[in-house]
Amino acid sequence: MPESTSNSAGAEPTRLAPLRERVSAPRELPLPAIGADLCWRPANRADIPVLLELMRGAGGVDHPTYHVARDKVELTFDAPNVTVERDVVLALDPSGRAIAYGSAIPAEGRETLVWVSLDGCVHPDRRGEGIGTALLAWQEARVLRHLATSDETLPGWLVSGAEENTTATIGLLRAHGYETARWWLELDRDLADPIPEIPLDAAVRVEVYGPQWTESTRLAFNAAFRDHWGSQPVTATEWEAGDKLEASRPDLSLVAVAPDADGVDQVVAFVTSTVGKEDWKPQGYSFGYAGKVGTLPGLRGRGLAGALLTRVLRAYRDAGFERALLNVDFESLTGAVGFYERLGFHTVRRSVSLVKTF
Repeated sequence: MPESTSNSAGAEPTRLAPLRERVSAPRELPLPAIGADLCWRPANRADIPVLLELMRGAGGVDHPTYHVARDKVELTFDAPNVTVERDVVLALDPSGRAIAYGSAIPAEGRETLVWVSLDGCVHPDRRGEGIGTALLAWQEARVLRHLATSDETLPGWLVSGAEENTTATIGLLRAHGYETARWWLELDRDLADPIPEIPLDAAVRVEVYGPQWTESTRLAFNAAFRDHWGSQPVTATEWEAGDKLEASRPDLSLVAVAPDADGVDQVVAFVTSTVGKEDWKPQGYSFGYAGKVGTLPGLRGRGLAGALLTRVLRAYRDAGFERALLNVDFESLTGAVGFYERLGFHTVRRSVSLVKTF
C-alpha cells in the first residue's frame, strides 16, 4: 500500500506546446525590497546555520511537532537540480539573523509534469509586514524563469504545502491563485496495542533493506507510485541521498523479494523507516516513521505491504519505540487510509498541497 507525500499525476500526460512557448518570464529578477532594515541576497551554503535557526524558529509555530534536521537542509543545497545562488533567497536583519527565506526548486524527475516546489518561511517576529507576499512574488518569478526555458511538452506545476493550522500561509497562496489539490493525513499507532500477524505470501521472501536492494527498491517505489497524484520518478541520486540521511534506518526497513521472469530477484513490496530522535520530545513520545510503503501494481491485493508493515511495527516495538507514524494521501486510489486504519492507525494531523498550473 502507498503512503507518504509522494507527488503524482497518474494519467498519461496531455500533449502540449513546449513550456517555453506557454510561459512568459520577467526579463529581470530583482530581489525583494520589502523591509527597510533587511538585507536581501542570494543564499549560499555558508548560510545553513542561520537558515536552520530561522527554519526551527518558524517551525516552532508552523509545525511544532517536526524538527528540521540539518542534513536535510544540506541535501537541498547539494542537490544537482538546485542552483542555490539563483533558486534560494535570504533576508537578514542588521544583527545577521535570518528573517525570511524562499526557494523555487524544480524536481529532477519529469515524466508526466514539470514540478517546481516553493518553500520558505518568515520569522514569527516579523509576520504581518508583507514579507511573505513579497517573497512569494520573487518565488513565482523564479519559477517562471525555470518554466520559460523548458522544452518539456508537459504541464507545469507550482506546488507549495502547509500544515492545516497555518491558515495565513494557506490564505496567501489561495489569494494568489493556488488551488487546494491534495490533503495528506499524518497517522499514528500505539505500539502497545496488539499488532496483527499477517502471513507472508509463499511466493516471496522478506529481506532487511540494504545496499543490495537499493536500486531494486527505487524502481519498485517508482512503479508503485507512478499512478498516484503528482508522482514523478525518483532518480538514483535522490534515492541514494535519502539513504544517507542520519534518520535513515535500513535496519528497521524491510523488502519483499521474488524472482522476475528471468529468475532474477527483484523487490516487489517495501517498507522503509526513518527515526528522528529530535522529533520525539516535541511529539511527546518515541516513534519510528514508515516513510515509504508500497507494492508493485500487479501484486496489489495479496497482503504484501500489510505483512511487511506489521513486521516493521513489531521491530519498532522491540526497539523500545512507543508509537509508529506515517503519512498518507487522503484520496489514495488504493484505499490506503482504510488499510492503515484497519491496522490500528488513526489521524492526528492534516496538511495540504496547493498548486498553480501552466
